[in-house]
Amino acid sequence: MNIKFLLKSLCLSAVIFSTVSCKEEKAIVGHMAPELAAYDLQGKPVNLKDWQGTRLLTFWSETCGHCMAELKTFEQLNDAHPNQVQLIAINVDGEKMDTNAVVARHQLTQPVIKDQMNITAERYQLMGTPTSFIIDDKGYIQAKFEGKIPQQELEKLFNQ
Repeated sequence: MNIKFLLKSLCLSAVIFSTVSCKEEKAIVGHMAPELAAYDLQGKPVNLKDWQGTRLLTFWSETCGHCMAELKTFEQLNDAHPNQVQLIAINVDGEKMDTNAVVARHQLTQPVIKDQMNITAERYQLMGTPTSFIIDDKGYIQAKFEGKIPQQELEKLFNQ
């Protein structure tokens, strides 16, 4: 058997297998939340199951003033109502931004993860920042907010 033919067959098989085995994950309210494809600021991969209970997943960018203000609001509400909601802040600034420096400068205390390749942003169909999702304890998306979350919704979430 020809080595070239064997290599081509193997490559073709790998492409077909990866295409068939890779399910397309999309964030839809009422459905299971797509898995995260991101890393914490120490470079370790994170999983949505790393956080238990109700989760507030928010996509943000340092250049978005509303994002930075909303992250601080989330932290204040979380401090006032501990253990109600697990905060997960996903930075979408890309590889060139020093997210550790941004977190330190803005004194963020919530978990921040980095979506360097924008795979998670694609799965969650991100159109802009801030965009947030409320995910229940079973992993289902309960709500999606493009732009800032209305204050009454935040109060309801943190006072449940």
